[in-house]
Amino acid sequence: MSTATDARGVDIVEGASCIYGAPVGRSIALVEGVIDGFTPSGRVWVRIVRRAYGGGWSGAKDRVHVGSDRLVVVDALPACDLPTDAEKAEERRLERMAFYRERIAALEAGEPAEGWESSKDALTQYRRWLAQLEAKCP
Repeated sequence: MSTATDARGVDIVEGASCIYGAPVGRSIALVEGVIDGFTPSGRVWVRIVRRAYGGGWSGAKDRVHVGSDRLVVVDALPACDLPTDAEKAEERRLERMAFYRERIAALEAGEPAEGWESSKDALTQYRRWLAQLEAKCP
C-alpha cells in the first residue's frame, strides 16, 4: 500500500474513484477514473472510466499514470448540505407554480390586472403555463 496523497491531502488507495485534468491540445479535459496501482517512482496508475471530451481523442489510453498531486479522490469528498442543481430547479418550479396559482385566483376574483395581464388571454396563458409545470412533477 502506498502513502501517496491527492491534491487535498487525502490518502490514495487502490480502487478509489478519482478525477483529474488531462491536457488536450491547449485545453484541459476532465477525466474520471479508478486508482489502479502505483508506479515505482510514486506516480498513480489510473484506469479511465470516462472523459469529458466524448469518446476520447486520438491516441487515448485506457490506463495512464498521473502525479498524485494532480488528482482528487472523489470517494472522500466532504459532506455538503448545499442543494443540487436539480433541487434548485425544483424549488424554482414550485415557486413559479405557486405564483401562477396566485395570479389565476386573483384574476378570477376580479382583482385588477398587472402589466401584460390586461390582455384577454392572461388567464388562459397562466393556466397553460401551470399545466406545463405540473406535467413535470416527479
